[in-house]
Amino acid sequence: MSSRYRVEYNLKAHRKDAFIEWIKGLIAVPFVLQTGTESGAEKLYLQYRSIFGDIERLISEKIEIDNKRISGMSLEESRLNQLVPQIGTFFTPLPLVEAFDIQERRRAICNRRMVSPSFNDIRHILNSAQILAMIKAKDLKLITFDGDVTLYEDGGSIEKGGKIVRRLISLLQRGYNVGIVTAAGYDDPERYKERLFGLCFELFSNKSMPIKQKEKLTIMGGESNYLFQYYETDQQFGFKTIDEHEWVPDFVQAWSPEDISATLDVAEECFKDLKEKLSLPPECSIIRKEKAVGIVPGFRYDKELEVNVKVQIQRETLEEMVLVIQKTLESLPAAQNIEFSCFDGGSDVWCDIGGKDVGVNILQNFYKTDSPISPSQTLHIGDQFAPKGSANDYKARSAGCTLWVASPQETYQALDDLLEGL
Repeated sequence: MSSRYRVEYNLKAHRKDAFIEWIKGLIAVPFVLQTGTESGAEKLYLQYRSIFGDIERLISEKIEIDNKRISGMSLEESRLNQLVPQIGTFFTPLPLVEAFDIQERRRAICNRRMVSPSFNDIRHILNSAQILAMIKAKDLKLITFDGDVTLYEDGGSIEKGGKIVRRLISLLQRGYNVGIVTAAGYDDPERYKERLFGLCFELFSNKSMPIKQKEKLTIMGGESNYLFQYYETDQQFGFKTIDEHEWVPDFVQAWSPEDISATLDVAEECFKDLKEKLSLPPECSIIRKEKAVGIVPGFRYDKELEVNVKVQIQRETLEEMVLVIQKTLESLPAAQNIEFSCFDGGSDVWCDIGGKDVGVNILQNFYKTDSPISPSQTLHIGDQFAPKGSANDYKARSAGCTLWVASPQETYQALDDLLEGL
């Protein structure tokens, strides 16, 4: 019988990243031919390095050709676009050979005989390459983060003394702008203060840190709908609401309230229909907000434990709801006039107006209104980068460079690598 990981991974074609899958295919051949032979590990190491060197050159070629296309100098398509038609934009070169060496030391990829280089191996190599690129360029201006599963565990918060606190403060002290771009959509800044209390408390307690550095911390809530900035007085600290006229871009202002309402109306009706068709527990409730609508699990009394426990929605059910609503809205005229994002939050499903690409772009302009921060100067760290449905960090790829993490622990490691080199 197949393992749960293998069954889930193979059934979810829509969650696979085409670029990573292509790289896996390239390095599968030397693994099959060399593993288990004399000097197999040494030969694998050289062949893997050679492959990553070729990919590194293809990426650099793509950046050059894409720049010519943007300027109108050429209509040529890069070889990488031909090999991986779903490939997105690269804003920096990626030193993949150097990154492979780093991950080989950590993961001993070439010494494995039974397990070929995996999705996670390649994800880590790409992350290391992006970190190295940022260090080499010495031009990083903005670092943005997802919340759940990136800064803290799913449904968690930043506690006093949390491991992430020291690292985030170090970024601020070095003059970097730090934004948290989260799907959590509260219009009340106190809710965000509760989730990030450990960080806010440490900032307030640090009297030697200039307020200008502290104010470089912002939150973009509801993906792109609410902007808050850290503030403090002699007695108080937290986040203040930034007036919309200071940051909402013109193209977002052009979205009509009627189109927004119609999009959320259809999404809400889809949730109601799916709740019945998919036999969701009655404790699940549909929540409508100003710029979002979603379905969340409720609580049920467990007679055996004698406590209320959170109702679990099956993963397949969560993904079904995301994909159905996404498909429905793609054919809705009102939804085509605006931007929306459907995603699986791990235990719930939401449809937001806007998206993280918009949220990151807003922060790029908020911090430097005269000369906006560019995508090559931006790094977004998140856990949801699946290419179709379910993942709301995916859109951030069009706004800046990205790191794909799978846990807060991976975020700590990535920031340690980044801070060590900057």
